[in-house]
Amino acid sequence: MNVVSLLKATEYIGAKELRLNLDRIMRRGARPYRVMLRNKPVLAILPDKQYLEILEILEELKDSGLLEKAREKLDRESREKNPWFWSASWRKSERAADRDLSAGRKKSFKSARELLKDLRR
Repeated sequence: MNVVSLLKATEYIGAKELRLNLDRIMRRGARPYRVMLRNKPVLAILPDKQYLEILEILEELKDSGLLEKAREKLDRESREKNPWFWSASWRKSERAADRDLSAGRKKSFKSARELLKDLRR
């Protein structure tokens, strides 16, 4: 089985269905599942055999240099499509925001109205 046929055989389930059936899914492990959250796949559950097959394929791609070429192409395309994100000033601001979050300098709001009220102060 190749990766494409594996993905085609994947069953899509919602997060609630995963919670309700996790025990059964983990015990059987006969087929792959993709857990969807807000119409986006957020988690993949694969049986051990299929997981190992994918690891082997990825290892072959890595050894051939194709993964590195794909990563470089994606980086190049991202830089071309979103040059503002890769600018020095933007990256500096991102690092500052990360430091603030790590230091606990953040606020949480229960609603947009509360956020706007706080911003007006």
